[in-house]
Amino acid sequence: MKVTHLALGLAGVALSVMSSSCGGTKMFLDSVVPQEQGLTPVKLTDEAQNAVVGNRQNIYTANWRASGIAKGKGLTWDTGNRLAVSPDGADLAYLSVVDKASNVMVKKTTAGSPSTQRTFRRAQNIWWGPDGRLYFNDNTGGTSTIGSTDARQGSLVKQITNNNDDWNPAITYDGSLIYFTRYDASGPSIWSINTKSGELTNCTRGYSPVPYGKNPMQILCTRNSQKGNSELWLINLEKGDETLLLSDTEKGFSDPAVSPDGRWILVVANSLSSITNKQNTDIYAVRSDGTQLTQITYHPEIDCSPAWSSDGKFIYFISSRANKDRKFAIWKIKNPLD
Repeated sequence: MKVTHLALGLAGVALSVMSSSCGGTKMFLDSVVPQEQGLTPVKLTDEAQNAVVGNRQNIYTANWRASGIAKGKGLTWDTGNRLAVSPDGADLAYLSVVDKASNVMVKKTTAGSPSTQRTFRRAQNIWWGPDGRLYFNDNTGGTSTIGSTDARQGSLVKQITNNNDDWNPAITYDGSLIYFTRYDASGPSIWSINTKSGELTNCTRGYSPVPYGKNPMQILCTRNSQKGNSELWLINLEKGDETLLLSDTEKGFSDPAVSPDGRWILVVANSLSSITNKQNTDIYAVRSDGTQLTQITYHPEIDCSPAWSSDGKFIYFISSRANKDRKFAIWKIKNPLD
């Protein structure tokens, strides 16, 4: 097995510091902070009427489970795809709590458009497949299984896995494989299921797999270092190559999203706010070769679950910014990258 370590760390990356002259309360209610000028953030959902499920901090406490969540200095947060874009770029799928249960909702990418409930279960972690189906992990039965439903009509759920603890489904570009995270007493590992034959394969260690490019045997995933910080890895399962793309002693990286042209990868990472002096999560980007780590959002509230528009011109994400109750909403910003 070939393991490659690329240039790591934050050397050469200039991170701006927020002015301490602004009051913390005011900054929480602002939709944009000075470092984000030019991004033109637009809120696509109204948290007062339709609160979105985001990636909260300190979700799990069990020791074995802790090996499967992202960590950075002074911060632990749960990971997974809370936001998905349809292949044609016209719609968004997200999670919202309805009747005390988290369910998948679908809406147009325009602000103010209505949302349609697509599941009536206990859903988490969404992926919009090339076959027009929404894939998610279903917690309705007490354990988490992988299921899918038609993105446009009906509410029938097809159960894909059972009798295990399965999370974070992601479908390859050609629809041939479903990757997912399976937890057991030893921690998280990545599995795949062949959509035609049903063959189940234990692929590699790690969690939150994401297909990388058009090669169905190449994935991005998250692994935790010996010190507990989450790292971004590129795995070629066919060749056995494992490449460490992102690792840092002060930060944890998770929830990768590959740009349509394959040049950039969005990730969630922790940052220390100069306003609150507390860790929170922000959206970063890194080139596909692991270089030029760039911070995109700087708000003292939580920013998470990044996703690309189908043309790569915009970035969608979930944030608890700009409302006094710190509830989550979906936001859209211009892509600031080359």
